[in-house]
Amino acid sequence: MRADTVIVCRVALLVVIIFLVVIAYYPFAWDPPRTVSNDVTRSADGALRFGDMNYARTSGTPAWLPRVRTSGDVQIQVMFNPQSPQANSQASVMMLASDFWHTDFAVVQSGPDLLVYLRRPGSDAGGGPPYVINGAVRQQRWNNVAVMLRRDELRIAVDGRIRLAHRVPAYSTGGWGPGQIALGNEVHGGTAWLGRIRLAEVRTPGYAVDYVRPGALSIPGRYQYLPDHIQPFPPTYLGQWLLAFLDLLSFIPLGFLIVWARRPPVSTVFATAAAAALALALAAGKFLFHDRHTSLVNVLMQIAGALLGALLASRLARTRRITTARPHRT
Repeated sequence: MRADTVIVCRVALLVVIIFLVVIAYYPFAWDPPRTVSNDVTRSADGALRFGDMNYARTSGTPAWLPRVRTSGDVQIQVMFNPQSPQANSQASVMMLASDFWHTDFAVVQSGPDLLVYLRRPGSDAGGGPPYVINGAVRQQRWNNVAVMLRRDELRIAVDGRIRLAHRVPAYSTGGWGPGQIALGNEVHGGTAWLGRIRLAEVRTPGYAVDYVRPGALSIPGRYQYLPDHIQPFPPTYLGQWLLAFLDLLSFIPLGFLIVWARRPPVSTVFATAAAAALALALAAGKFLFHDRHTSLVNVLMQIAGALLGALLASRLARTRRITTARPHRT
């Protein structure tokens, strides 16, 4: 292998590594695990006020969940006053979820729009696609949203007026899993919702609870901020499988260039091990950045891609050695 070829491969390897770092961590929003002060406070009128770091959730699964699973009937009513337009991202006002990936219901603000996620037959694990009511949220004013599910009928009312009526499979709530109620944020991390909540009530046959009342939620003064960064195994969304396939493709040139960045070329085992170390380092680094996630599938696909690239590079190197060693006839 010529010296100039090695130099070119080393430069290309550096470019590939920088590219992989950028796509792993962009937009580089530093957000490491840490102990933070809880911004949830109670105002004089009894409403809960939410800021940048919010922790207000039940300590366990709500007692009414078995009733909802069997009856298929539930009514969720939220009165909230947004203090931020949330123009660049979605933020949950109220949700029932077990983690970042599994949501049974969520009332979400996205700018002036209201989104309702509802886990049902045909939806994904996060309750999507959501039901969208455009222009339903008024900024710095009280909004009254009621989500009413009765067996096979879903109705969403805003300020007392029905804005959406839709048929859903009967007893859609039968698939709801154990989770926690969270106000002003997701169960584990996510984008904080800014504003005040006066009422967050769940009604089921023979049961009603308002999670704004004192004692209904755990609201510590300080808490350990540790969002979910590890995707479930196996992936729950088609998009996660597609990203895993892209990870495989992105590591093929990495494995190839590691082999050719030395003279003589390094072994396939060494190149694959070096790429695996980089994959693990990138996965660990995602715990330090906001909204970055990794999974076992992604890491395995990256290692597989590096192995394919290293095998291709080693075979090409052997072919060139054989061609170079073959005597020329005169």
